[in-house]
Amino acid sequence: MKDLLIVDGYNFIFSFFQAGGMKGNELEDIKSKLVSDLAAYITQKDYQVILVFDASKSENRERSSRVIDNVEVVHSRGGETADTIIEELVTRWSHSRKVAVVTSDYSQQKVILGKNTTRKSSREFGLELEAVKHSIKESIKKTEKKAKKTFYPIERRLAPDVRKKISDYRKK
Repeated sequence: MKDLLIVDGYNFIFSFFQAGGMKGNELEDIKSKLVSDLAAYITQKDYQVILVFDASKSENRERSSRVIDNVEVVHSRGGETADTIIEELVTRWSHSRKVAVVTSDYSQQKVILGKNTTRKSSREFGLELEAVKHSIKESIKKTEKKAKKTFYPIERRLAPDVRKKISDYRKK
């Protein structure tokens, strides 16, 4: 079973992306970017990722959960905080697997650290996330360079006399 990484979504966004004044579509764009970044992250790290968002001020009667690019995205129900969900997940999983929680919420850190779970600050995890993205970009660049060296266009694979015949045919 994979290790579990739980990310306190808004806590991370407001701490790392410094998105304090953002609302509406801007915030939704950052949430989508975070899901995308986490999907890239798990291609390099062996984690199951659960991203938890606080919807306590909404009128949702139920929690919502859906998987996007192998990242489980959970929104709390109205009146329920993301901290509550994170504590439930830690309690449920910490006895059978390694659990890491990304949060900079001090009270949350005290609760989860008492349950044999590690924590990563938003800043620490943000830097790790950026390093993984950089590593992926470098890997892509290396692969592209290698592909250019090994790719031989058909013109280079044909004998000179055959190339001449094709060229003459094109001119007709």
